[in-house]
Amino acid sequence: MDPAWWQPWMVGGALVCAIVLLVRGRAPDMVLMAAVVGLVLFGVLDPGVAVAGFGNVGLLTVAALFIVAAGMQTTGTIRWVAAIILRPGASLRAALTNMCVTTAGASAFVNNTPLVAVLTPASIEYARRERFSPSKLLIPMCFATTLGGTITLIGTSTNLVVAGLVESDAKSAAAGLKPIGFFDFSIIGLVVAAVGVAYIVLAAPKLLPDRVPVLEPGADSRQYTARLAVVPGGAIDGRSIVDAGLRRLSGLFLVEIEREGESIAAPAPEQRLRGNDHLVFAGAVVEIASLRAIPGLRAVDDGSAPAAKRGTRLVEAVVSNSFPGLNQSIREFGFRARYDAAVIAVARNGERVLGRIGDITLQTGDTLLVETSDAFLERNRTSRDFYLVSQLAGGEIRPERAGIALTIVVLMIAAATYTGDMLGPALVAAIAMVVTGCLRASEARASIDLSILLVIGAGLGLSRAVESSGLGSTLGQLIVDLGSGSVIASLVCVYLATTVLTNFISNAAAAAIIYPLALGTAIQAHTDPMPFVFAVLFAASAAFSTPIGYQTNLMVYGPGGYRFSDFVRFGLPLNLIALVVTIAMLVWKYPLTVAP
Repeated sequence: MDPAWWQPWMVGGALVCAIVLLVRGRAPDMVLMAAVVGLVLFGVLDPGVAVAGFGNVGLLTVAALFIVAAGMQTTGTIRWVAAIILRPGASLRAALTNMCVTTAGASAFVNNTPLVAVLTPASIEYARRERFSPSKLLIPMCFATTLGGTITLIGTSTNLVVAGLVESDAKSAAAGLKPIGFFDFSIIGLVVAAVGVAYIVLAAPKLLPDRVPVLEPGADSRQYTARLAVVPGGAIDGRSIVDAGLRRLSGLFLVEIEREGESIAAPAPEQRLRGNDHLVFAGAVVEIASLRAIPGLRAVDDGSAPAAKRGTRLVEAVVSNSFPGLNQSIREFGFRARYDAAVIAVARNGERVLGRIGDITLQTGDTLLVETSDAFLERNRTSRDFYLVSQLAGGEIRPERAGIALTIVVLMIAAATYTGDMLGPALVAAIAMVVTGCLRASEARASIDLSILLVIGAGLGLSRAVESSGLGSTLGQLIVDLGSGSVIASLVCVYLATTVLTNFISNAAAAAIIYPLALGTAIQAHTDPMPFVFAVLFAASAAFSTPIGYQTNLMVYGPGGYRFSDFVRFGLPLNLIALVVTIAMLVWKYPLTVAP
């Protein structure tokens, strides 16, 4: 039965509302689920069709690969890769070349999110040793993993999202579609990655600024604010700032003293300290950590610090866009009670955050310096609340099983290549990670990103709604008309639409929204739909121009001390390069014809 006249408008309205909410920072999984539920309630989408996507092969494969990636991370396999990537004694450009080429290659077979999670603190430490600014390394490393992720099917979850969408359509009326194999787009991905890495190596030294001059090995580009109190009767009570050893601290300065409700800004060296004075320091993370060793200072219990000392474990965590306490102060959210951890410093965009720690309102991308116990690391290393949780000093969790984890991954890739099936080998590899002790069952469960799975399932439901309502064919014809009947111009329009969306919303959500429109465009153009599918796949990963489009961008945003403009200046040319190379490769590989 033909869809009612109002159904395309209903589906189009749902898509527009979803895009607006996603751009405003709402959780992609909840937004897309709400859109699907709304379409079911209005009778546009059959309930059975709406939930069918949650049994999709691509979705199950993504879930299994989350476990495999977690096994590599907890055994230290990725840290071993990091040691190979970051070799000492190289010039900046040589370091960039080695890092980007190796990282892109590793990212083709290892999900880029855990790879960036491990390489971020390793790159900062490497930059400190080699006297580079970390801002010269982190964006290049992040972009290299993104480029490498487009080489194989398992390089990034976005590839599997698109593969899942194609899998569900391959046997339907969408003629010309076929399941995507492990290496089906590898030639295109290799060329895009090679050209992209060349641009990164050549442009990064000039286009990426030194946010904080590297004056000494202990310097750091991340500027924190920490608040500590003078212990009454302690070692520094009654002593001057200079006598207490707080005057010429390496990489630190005393910004302010708060005393009985009054503020002493930029205190003089001769200023005497009193018990219960609150001292506000600004500086580098490593140096702020050293403050805790000074006798007579303690953490301020203003809603973030723990009631009792929990040891000297210091951890960095980057706030994610699914952090439950966004737009609340640390005290209002109850960070201490929820995580059993103390926030002792906060950095945002490479600058110190003013005010009391407990009064700071947390935002996506904020980098927190947290004092806590080992349990925090175990609970939150794969938590959706944080993009990055790294211990400032420490080794691998289970390094003795790194060889086992690496063997499992190699066998999984070999099996997937031989059979042409990804789900079976991924499920076997996930089980093997737990059975061999590379990963605990609890860690395996925690590693599965439910939000990504919901995006895939809901995206499949929306795709069916766009197709069944006739909206896909209508918008497809519009895109063909905009391209003046040229299939290549229509392909460019699809790529541009995807890459614009992916720079402002989740890449998985962008792929799910644009995929049915791309398919409709190919059908209206009477041409092979696969190049349009691959245009969506590559464009959905091309989130180079903003820090908010891809979670790995946010993982390096705070620790690198970057500003939004750094991504625009350095990433926009890379977006244009990726567009030109991808379209050229698709035109070369597929016999695109002019639409009648």
